[in-house]
Amino acid sequence: MLIQSDPDRYQKLEKLAGMATDDVLSRPGKGNDYAAVRAPYSRAEKNPAPGVYKASMPNGKTINLFRVMFTDFCKMDCHFCPNSHWVPRKRFSFKVDELARTFHEMEKRHTVAGLFLSSGVAGSGSKTTEKLIKVVDLVRNKYDFKGYIHLKVMPGTEYEYVEQAYRLGTRLSVNLETPTVEGMRRLSRMKDLERDMLSQMHWMDGLLRQRNPGGAVGQVTQLVVGAADESDWDVYQRMAQLYGQWNFKRVYYNPFIPIRYTPLEDHEPTPIWRTNRLYQVDWLKRIYRYEDDEIRHAYDPAGFLSLEDDPKTVIALSNVDRFPLDINEAGKTDLLRVPGIGPTSAERILQQRESHKIDTWRDLQAMGVVKRRASPFVSFPGSAATPAKQLKLELFKERPSEPAPVKVSTPQSKSATAAPCGQVRSCSGCALYGAPGHPGYKGLMAA
Repeated sequence: MLIQSDPDRYQKLEKLAGMATDDVLSRPGKGNDYAAVRAPYSRAEKNPAPGVYKASMPNGKTINLFRVMFTDFCKMDCHFCPNSHWVPRKRFSFKVDELARTFHEMEKRHTVAGLFLSSGVAGSGSKTTEKLIKVVDLVRNKYDFKGYIHLKVMPGTEYEYVEQAYRLGTRLSVNLETPTVEGMRRLSRMKDLERDMLSQMHWMDGLLRQRNPGGAVGQVTQLVVGAADESDWDVYQRMAQLYGQWNFKRVYYNPFIPIRYTPLEDHEPTPIWRTNRLYQVDWLKRIYRYEDDEIRHAYDPAGFLSLEDDPKTVIALSNVDRFPLDINEAGKTDLLRVPGIGPTSAERILQQRESHKIDTWRDLQAMGVVKRRASPFVSFPGSAATPAKQLKLELFKERPSEPAPVKVSTPQSKSATAAPCGQVRSCSGCALYGAPGHPGYKGLMAA
């Protein structure tokens, strides 16, 4: 491992702001509510602002966030991390006053309005967190910044530094990385999940419950999915604990990507569809308030989510006896169990019913209901929806894991427009076309 000697501040900024993108909590790009922005008062194509991205804040507003690492030097041996000691490359580090001044200058020029501060573990977790705290202390008290600061707490940090971080940050986070103790043993010989991460989260929860004026208002974490060969159910159980017991604001899921020189460089990468499914289940738990027993139906016996069907649809089809629901009688909890109906459309349905009954799909679609997904699961006067039980029997009886028997028949010509289900001559006019499970159904995201 090499350490760059005496680089200038802009060079540090370029390198360490770039390395901060390896953290999903601050990663730019579609699907993560971040987008790169350019420096003002300059030609954008020639003078980009390193580490500055538009970010959605907890209150729903969007600000320019400065994402940066204090140092990318790290003594840890995490098998998946580009900053681990396995990777031979030059390393960079800011000085405390240098980084605080850099942020202050950018904030005064209105380039940024918030700070996301992370770091590699240089020395002990406590010593590294102490340096981050000193940076934030200067930003708060010397430069009088009152805005949003997301402050990382390093693994293994002692309580006194966790408490100081709570008093200075707006949001706190410790990267959990993997959901199980056994998984962490596979990923690192230096980290202990309970001692180095879960203890700090427990302390943060206790501090956050005090609701002291000026203290942090929440904590989040991230998991690297697939690195430890954990199941999706392992991820869910940990996520449910973090939301239920410790009142986490968010859990983020980062697909594992193999890094050269690390012990996992030959490990298969995690497909993005898997993290998409985890976010869907997260949404069902956090926003829709599904119970654990309901969500368990979304997983196969090995503890994994379906590639073909979104979790909400799988759960609905495992409870077909409760469908179709009368759209004019069902309560909000039941409406939220219908694929194609989300929190906003459920509220609109309830409001509409106060004045008159709903009797057309046009009304439901105007409220945001997705007809092709909801039609097998709801009924109203005049509707002719295919019952969900029939949909399950007809369309979900064959899966790639259980291929249909090969039929031997004499060659014959086949229409180019023949339906892929083999039951009818054409998809045109089919009552099931576009429904979840239909061969033409391409939707991935749960409503």
